[in-house]
Amino acid sequence: MKKYLLAVCMLLTLSITAIYAQNNTNSPYTRFGYGKLQDGVFGRSQSMGGISLGMRSKGNINPANPAAYTCVDSTSFLFDVGVSGLLSNFSSGANQRTTFTGNLEYVGIQFPLGKIAGMSLGILPYSFVGYSFGYDDTLKVNNPVNDSAFMLQKRNFAGNGGINQVYLGLSFNLWKRVSIGANFYYLFGNVDHYRYLYVTSNEGSPAYPASYNSNMHVRSFNTRFGIQYHQPIGKEDELVIGAIYEYKSKLHNTLDITSIAADTISTTNESAFELPSTYGGGITYKHNNRWTVGADVLWQDFAKAKYYGATDSLHNRMKVCVGAEYIHNPTGQRYVDRMMWRLGANYTSSYINVRGVNTNDISVTCGVGFPLRTIKSIVNFNFEYGHIGSQASNMMKEQYFKFGLNISINENWFFKQTIK
Repeated sequence: MKKYLLAVCMLLTLSITAIYAQNNTNSPYTRFGYGKLQDGVFGRSQSMGGISLGMRSKGNINPANPAAYTCVDSTSFLFDVGVSGLLSNFSSGANQRTTFTGNLEYVGIQFPLGKIAGMSLGILPYSFVGYSFGYDDTLKVNNPVNDSAFMLQKRNFAGNGGINQVYLGLSFNLWKRVSIGANFYYLFGNVDHYRYLYVTSNEGSPAYPASYNSNMHVRSFNTRFGIQYHQPIGKEDELVIGAIYEYKSKLHNTLDITSIAADTISTTNESAFELPSTYGGGITYKHNNRWTVGADVLWQDFAKAKYYGATDSLHNRMKVCVGAEYIHNPTGQRYVDRMMWRLGANYTSSYINVRGVNTNDISVTCGVGFPLRTIKSIVNFNFEYGHIGSQASNMMKEQYFKFGLNISINENWFFKQTIK
């Protein structure tokens, strides 16, 4: 037992190091806000459109709703690790660019605490930042001597980093059909933004370079609360209703700002940035251990959360998810009968607004699960296609294809072996 626990601890330590430095996006839209937000769902939920708040499974970890941890078997130890790759295409007018990124995405473990409680811990991303682009502008100069005089402006933008979260989650059964839970997060990471402006003219006047760099170092805490009600229907079906809540909290950070004159301003104004209040609800229906269908709604009140000390730059974010899973026969003799087939879709209204346009995100997902030996341990593949923005609104259009692989290991650890 001890060697397995040691191996898991080493994996988690290596994962923290790897995820801390990761950059899993190349989107120019991550220049705004805290970047591209992640919703803390693991591989199975990702392939089902992101539904998670009403999900309960003995073989899968669900950090999106900590109330689900009590579903684990009393003798089971769960270990889940996921990796992903992202292929993105950006188009604006006749210009196009394609990029690829990939990295370790999350690691989590879960185990029971007696008969009425469960615990989970792991690391997963909160947001990603990654972009590099530039453009040139020409500005006509009012020169009575030279009608063709103009100024040339070269602008370059770059950013990288992100915010990660280590969580410790606890869950308890209040009554036979009701469970509650909480995730305690430690958020950490660096978010770096760089702007460079170079101005010159066609008249031979001196060039004027200027730059502005901001570097945010996040070290903060947050908590998510969850509740689930699960009700059997007949002998073969089950209905699960879940909800989560996160209160608005300060985002503790250090912000360094550097100008072209090498002036650096370092501030720890903890009232300048806030994480929003978050509300969510979900429902799933399982039939005969073969069909699972569900839907989620998530709401984040960014409009009331401070960003650079103000509440007028971010907008409320809403995400709607639907998804389904089908297993032909969980106890079938043929391997294909025990495979899991998944499908889903989601719509996200962005919390950023670019030039008066809300850059919504729409995607469809699918996936398949391959059981190892028994149905308890599973290798999952998930795929997602989506797009952000639209050329019709004179905005850059981003199309992306994300594919992921995760291994969910379910082993019986917590029992005493009988020696004959």
